[in-house]
Order: sequence, then structure tokens, then C-alpha cells
Amino acid sequence: MSILCYHGIALDDEDQWLGHLFISRARFERRLELLRQFGANVLPLGEAVERLHRGSLPPRSVTITFDDGFVDSYVHALPLLGKFGFPSTLYLTTHYCRHRLPVFNLIVNYVLWKSGKSTIELRKFGLPGVASIRNYGERQAVVTSLLRYSEARGMGSAAKDEIVRSIAEDCGVDYNRILRARLLQLMTPDEVGAAARSGMDMELHTHRHRTPRDRELFTKEIRDNAACIREFTGREPVHFCYPSGDYDPRFFGWLKESGVRTATTCEPGLAAAGTEPYRLPRMLDDSVATEVDFERWLSGFRI
Repeated sequence: MSILCYHGIALDDEDQWLGHLFISRARFERRLELLRQFGANVLPLGEAVERLHRGSLPPRSVTITFDDGFVDSYVHALPLLGKFGFPSTLYLTTHYCRHRLPVFNLIVNYVLWKSGKSTIELRKFGLPGVASIRNYGERQAVVTSLLRYSEARGMGSAAKDEIVRSIAEDCGVDYNRILRARLLQLMTPDEVGAAARSGMDMELHTHRHRTPRDRELFTKEIRDNAACIREFTGREPVHFCYPSGDYDPRFFGWLKESGVRTATTCEPGLAAAGTEPYRLPRMLDDSVATEVDFERWLSGFRI
């Protein structure tokens, strides 16, 4: 069984900025068309994993999953999935659902990219000297420093967003336009509920997109995440996805104790009847993968 993984369907130019996570709307629609041409049996995640372990999966079984819950899943993915009649699962991280703000670590990197600059000076936010921001890795080093700066000062989401706004103004980037377009924002609770009623299954992805190695902190992330999803949808989530694919075998027992039935990774591969249910592999589709790559995934030739 192929479990496909998507993160975002670009609202603007996110696929040009971070092609390994975002794809264009046209490319995503073409993927769905290829699934139809392939004769794929696109199944809901819960049904698929149950039939996987019973040995009753139909041929060419595929499950479509999304990570995080960006608003583009509501704006672009949901209508296209409805057009093709395909079910899907969204692993929702819930903290930012209550904040009409972009996710901090992503929006900083995006703003730095959008500036077109090769270097930046951010001494007012604790960065020494001039930092190079020519590529994603260099920009992410700046993000890491800003995270340390904000955490040391106990900043909440609103205060951290003021950092982003300041950087955007210094770089000549129109931050108000980014906010109006809702780039890198998560769905609101109402949107989550509407998506769930339209057939998008909402499952667990931790509350704050983190996987602490402390048992109590880890299980609290699951509890808080589940509570929000129940509030937003009226349904009990029982499947989980490791944020950023970060997992540790000790999580398996903690998840089971929390009532979680399965967990997916970012490790490539096909899920088989004997696959560890808390370590299910997926195929991460992105702007880099070609149609030939995609067809090989579906056929089991590109693992």
C-alpha cells in the first residue's frame, strides 16, 4: 500500500521557495489525475490500515495524507479531492489554529527568501555580525538563532510575529500582503470543522509540532492535540504522524497507551501487512518529483 504525503499546495510562490514541501495547485491536480488513470483504489487511512493487516486490501491501494494543516489544504486540496472523489487524512498540529498568524519558523525563512538579499544584519535580535542568507540552510541558521532569542525571552506567538514584521519592513517585503494571503497559516477551527464535514479526516500531529523525549511532555502534546481536534470536529482522532518525521522507538508504547492506533513517518517505502503500525512509511510527493517518479511510486518501483 502506498501512503502519499503532502505538506502544502502553494497559495502563491511557496513551491518556488521550498519545493520539497510545497507543490503548485496544477501539479497536485495532475497527481490526482494520474491516480485515476492508474486505477488506484484511494482509501481512507483508517480503512486502509485495517484492511492492510487483515490482508484484504484491493490492488493498487493508495492513501492520501497531508501534514500540518495549512490553509491551502482547505482552499486548494479539499475542492480538488472532492472533484475526484478521493478521501484524505490531514495530520493537524493545532496550536496555530487559534492564531491568525503564519508559523514563525517558516515565515521567517520565507521573508528572508522573499527579500532577495544575500546577507542580513539582525543585531537587535541577538545575532552577531552579518549573516549570509543565500540558501535555505543559511536562512534556517538565522531562524534557529531567532528561536533561541524569542524562547529566552518567553515570547508568545504575537511577540514573535512582531519580530517577523520588523524583519520584513527592514527587507522591503510587504508583510501585510503576506498576512492577507494567509501564507503559511493554519486553518482556523471553523475551517477544520468544515473540512472534516466535507470528508477530510483530521488526525494527530502534536499540538506544537514537537516530539519531546520526556514521556509526560510527549503525552501532553498528544492530549492537547486530541482535545483541540475533538473540539473542532466532534470526532476522536486515533492516528498519528511524527512531526518532521522525528521519532524514537520509545514513542511506540507511549502512543499505544494514549489510544493511538497507527503512526506514519517520512521514511520512504510501501506499507505491508507486517509493517510496524507505529512506523508506517510514506511517499513524500513534492515539486522535485517528476511524473515518472510518481508513477514508479505507485507501481512500487521507486522506494
